[in-house]
Amino acid sequence: MDVKNIKVNNLPVLSWHRDALNDADLPVSQGTVDAIKNASHPAYLVKPEYPEGLKVTEGVSQDDAAKLPWIKDIKAEKENYVAGKYPIYTKQDFLTGMGREADELIKETAVPVRLIEAPAGKKFEKPVYLHYTYPNGSEDVDITFIHMEKGSDLTLIQYLDSDSINGSGFAGTQTKVVLEDDAVLHLIKVQCLPLDFVYFNDMGSFMKERAHFQYTELVLGGKNNYLGCAVDQTGRESDFKADLGFIVSNGNLLDLNYNDIFRGSKSKGVMRFNGVMIEGSKKASRETLDFRKGCIDADGDEEENILMLGPNIENRTIPLILGEEEKVNGRHAATAGKLSEDMLFYMETRGIDERQAREMMIRSNISKVTRLIPNEEIAMAADARIDRIFAACDGDCRNCPTAH
Repeated sequence: MDVKNIKVNNLPVLSWHRDALNDADLPVSQGTVDAIKNASHPAYLVKPEYPEGLKVTEGVSQDDAAKLPWIKDIKAEKENYVAGKYPIYTKQDFLTGMGREADELIKETAVPVRLIEAPAGKKFEKPVYLHYTYPNGSEDVDITFIHMEKGSDLTLIQYLDSDSINGSGFAGTQTKVVLEDDAVLHLIKVQCLPLDFVYFNDMGSFMKERAHFQYTELVLGGKNNYLGCAVDQTGRESDFKADLGFIVSNGNLLDLNYNDIFRGSKSKGVMRFNGVMIEGSKKASRETLDFRKGCIDADGDEEENILMLGPNIENRTIPLILGEEEKVNGRHAATAGKLSEDMLFYMETRGIDERQAREMMIRSNISKVTRLIPNEEIAMAADARIDRIFAACDGDCRNCPTAH
């Protein structure tokens, strides 16, 4: 079957070619594209309940959605020169983390758009919950555009799971968000698909003055996962916070690109990455703080904390700080390592064996993200996924492939 590689998760500027982190290849077959084209949409969304006052429109064509004033008027400013390097990729009008070719793939599928519009000044107390259940063999893309009007406040959860423990398939989501002045949004995406699924999540957001955007992402399943997040903080005093938690299982892949662009003065951005990598897994991550001319007194912070359990783990990270403006603060921090012998000895003196210690550390890392999700079902699903990792454990860590 005809398979093409889509270039995704492009770095904003070129890095060393031998690092193989300038972009990633997402293989997509023509059969998958055709299956998505022919599906009815939304194909696997469990019927949600929307609160009164929230405007939700299903089935909008991509062409019509692009003509909406709050989408059409958003234009990513052309970047000419950044930190001594010229940009290399064709720009998007509405910037997303996975980039132009992901946009083109989604347009080819002709999947309709879901519009979610929060009216000005309206604050929704309860989270809006969108639950997707993918059967074995399913192939689909889901698109959501969110418009937070001035002073509105909303929490939105998108949760993907399956009715099959060992199923395979292809699932993609794209979300484009516009936050007007003083708007507040907490967007949560949780993926608990079987370990033979290919999954991508493409997100882009534009923030205006004093807008607050909290983005929480949890990835616990999938064979190959591609995550892209781009935030353009155009407004002064805008505030962005991202928390990503993930478990990459044996032999599986996580490829991510998070890019926070600061344009407004006194804008703030914080990105936290907490993950667990198990024997034979691979991760490639691009984490960029991009300070553009005029973002005086902007403050950016990025931190990665990775726990590695087992041999043959490939963990590649490229943290970037790009600066056109001088009066800014930008920080990067990263830790990656295994459980130390000292830590294991300390726990064993308190009656905790090595198996229990590893399980505790995994739960501790992931709980930094799950505690941000106001939904008991998702918290239970995260615990169940971790239980499955240890289901075959006999307690003898010397013979376990994740013990070395």
